[in-house]
Amino acid sequence: MKKFTLIIVAALAFAFVACAPKQISTKVLCYNTHNCVGLDGEFSCERIAKIISEVDADAVAVQELDSMTTRHPGVDVLSELAKHTGMHAVYAPTIDYRGGKYGIGMLTKQKPLSYRQVPLPCRSEPRALLIVEMEEYYYCCTHLSLHEEDRVTSIGIIVDELSKLDKPVMIAGDFNARPNSEPMRLMGEHFHVFKKTEGNGFTIRADKPHAEIDYICLFTDKGAKAEVKSHTVISAPVESDHLPIVAEVVITE
Repeated sequence: MKKFTLIIVAALAFAFVACAPKQISTKVLCYNTHNCVGLDGEFSCERIAKIISEVDADAVAVQELDSMTTRHPGVDVLSELAKHTGMHAVYAPTIDYRGGKYGIGMLTKQKPLSYRQVPLPCRSEPRALLIVEMEEYYYCCTHLSLHEEDRVTSIGIIVDELSKLDKPVMIAGDFNARPNSEPMRLMGEHFHVFKKTEGNGFTIRADKPHAEIDYICLFTDKGAKAEVKSHTVISAPVESDHLPIVAEVVITE
């Protein structure tokens, strides 16, 4: 009888653990690097990499990246950042530019399981959604159009694409949209848009920040929730025209 009771207790304990919500702790960074050209006009992958390394994030969504253009001959900017940070790089070029490419990318501590690129509309230049699969979640990067109608259309495409994924999903990037805009209202219907736990959240311009257009968000349509432990704007007034943002979160599936 005692042995049978122990078996029942063990089975109940296993069932409780199996049914308990899964929690994922991570730190993610978002940085529009302005192609590593600072407000002082200096091109330096090293000082952008230093900021990224000091944050020690698990994954970094990066915007505005040249690859082998005549603007910076022979330089693949994301590869340089990966070399200096020791992280894995995934590049998503969106346009042909000055003999090379220009686009967005991702840096990750662990090698991604998969990635793909989805085109997004922009009447001035093509944009993209980069979806990177990690072991426990997806982290996505984008840089939305300067035109509001394009941004609204892009959000519909993003929601459709993320609905197909089988793990929790975060997205980060330069949305070119202020918090009270129509695109961000739409984001709020499908995402937990992380709010800054310190300061006003302004990310541009880096030396005199006055507006918030860079965001990190969790896709909530499939039931995922996030406890934001911290979400801050990093002081980096010269290295780019944007300030980087970092969030420490616990995601519950």
